[in-house]
Amino acid sequence: MSASQGSAAQHPQFVPIPDPQQVQGVRAYREPDDPHPLQLAFLEPAGESAWIEEMRGLLSEGRADEACRRLTAALDGFGGALASICKATIANDVAVEGWDDLLPILSEWEGPAITGITLGLTNPPDLVFDQGQTHEPDLLLGLYSDEAFLFSRASSSDVLAECGMDMPAWSGAEEDVEFYCTVAGLADLNTALINCKHRRFLRDGRDGVEGRAPGGYVEFVLGSWLLVTRFLQAAQRAVAEHGLPAGCRLIVGSIDVNADFVTLLGAEPKQAADRRRAASSEPAFAPLTIKPWVPREDLDAQAPDTGPTLRQRLAPVEHEPVEEHRRGFLSSLLTRFRRGRS
Repeated sequence: MSASQGSAAQHPQFVPIPDPQQVQGVRAYREPDDPHPLQLAFLEPAGESAWIEEMRGLLSEGRADEACRRLTAALDGFGGALASICKATIANDVAVEGWDDLLPILSEWEGPAITGITLGLTNPPDLVFDQGQTHEPDLLLGLYSDEAFLFSRASSSDVLAECGMDMPAWSGAEEDVEFYCTVAGLADLNTALINCKHRRFLRDGRDGVEGRAPGGYVEFVLGSWLLVTRFLQAAQRAVAEHGLPAGCRLIVGSIDVNADFVTLLGAEPKQAADRRRAASSEPAFAPLTIKPWVPREDLDAQAPDTGPTLRQRLAPVEHEPVEEHRRGFLSSLLTRFRRGRS
């Protein structure tokens, strides 16, 4: 039998068929007998979107550890290959390598003070690598001064609002500092997500399951958010251990990894914080409405309408639906960037 296989392998059109007992199928997924709560929540697009916005909100507020606890609890209910890789991706094994060189390098920098840094996790759009190889995500890095944007004076809300602009003020104004860093510890999870065959939930009857979202798809969503959560934890740990330049703000986010977020690390300037507190402490005065005077002798006269009627003031205003604005972050944030050296 082995001799026959060996001779067949010599044929130019020979295609090996793996032993199903030795490899895992690329599409087959063993659904649990009872659906996981997230499989039910993801059944409708609104439920999935609500969960994603909750995760994005946690990371945007810098609450990476809380997001990690939620993801870990959810993954406990899944037993697929991707879920196993997620469970093996430990926070302490993920690191932003090279961050310890930042302050020593900037101490010799002769240009303007670095007051803003952007650090983003991404994958190249046309990434191709051989089977069996793993690929760490790329880091997009940019260092900026107050000449591009007043990072050292702006409030946190102002910086994040600028991130949401189509063309942030600092775009194309990166300082030429010879500093590089990479992310390590995410290669296995990142590669599994890139190769995952359960990246879509069509909801049109072709997904192979009824009354639930496919388990493989939910694992993919969980894995994507675990990837960026581990990255944010690593960035927070790097800042805690090695610090930031005085007065510097670090914008951390992700793009094109199926889980986009943006958050801000670094203390808010005292002046900006004082302005924010002063604005929040100012009393809000209700507008004073004066009823028009009506002559007493004209008892049947009615005052002219000068504002909305009671019904108009109590009835809810039906606003036109607003299309959700997703921060492009690195797609427009870094029009000129430098990739970390591998």
